[in-house]
Amino acid sequence: MHGPGPLLEGKTALVTGAAKGIGAAVTRLFAEHGAHVVAVDIDGEALDALSAAVPSAHTVAADVTDPATGPRCAEFEVDVLVNNVGDFLRPATPFAEADPAEWAGLGAVNFDHALHMTHALLPGMATRGRGGSIINMTTVEAHRGIPGQTMYASYKAALRHFTRSLALEVGRDGIRVNAVAPDLIETPQVPYERLVAEEHRDKWPLWAPLGGPGRPEDVAGPALFLASDLSRFVTGTTVHVDGGSHAAGGWFARPDGTWVNRPLNP
Repeated sequence: MHGPGPLLEGKTALVTGAAKGIGAAVTRLFAEHGAHVVAVDIDGEALDALSAAVPSAHTVAADVTDPATGPRCAEFEVDVLVNNVGDFLRPATPFAEADPAEWAGLGAVNFDHALHMTHALLPGMATRGRGGSIINMTTVEAHRGIPGQTMYASYKAALRHFTRSLALEVGRDGIRVNAVAPDLIETPQVPYERLVAEEHRDKWPLWAPLGGPGRPEDVAGPALFLASDLSRFVTGTTVHVDGGSHAAGGWFARPDGTWVNRPLNP
């Protein structure tokens, strides 16, 4: 028995934050499945590297937090939109000490960019009559609290609810809107190899039921599912790609296989 052929043959997919990490993994996999990928990123040098790896991708060097970028991209007849861009505070900062100017920047990256891109590309999806898929990258923190990243989590939670509400509005046009919520994924943005001291890396298998860390490719697979007709009856929902950390809800495995609701106590 042969497996399915290319799942995105004949479709155009636009991916924001496409040059590195999860965005690059999504771009590669979509292209492998026959999509014409429009890769949008502010990092021109990283886009050049992506072009070398995925020659079929059309790259656009642009800042997606600029409201003019969405209309610029509307010239592409997009069937799939992946709003992948996101960022958080460095270092983590208690809300009472946070700079209000940073809130606006976090909002532009984590929420507003998805609004602008979707608002610009959605009319084309609807009028062409082919349906479509919109995929918003949120985070496990859209579903739970995180100290020191209050505004980041709040904007991602807003993106989650935007996903749910928009799905209701556009379903009759055959357009599906879903979210992917990663956690424990190693990327250039979250380099666990540098963030976790070597003497503590033996705890990685205990981070989540499936261990950790995950790879960007682990997120690209569910995005492919949501982009393709395999998910033709799926909308308004979130796929958690976190090794089970959301399901665990604060429970951690001990090395002996028993569980404790405190971090990694023996």
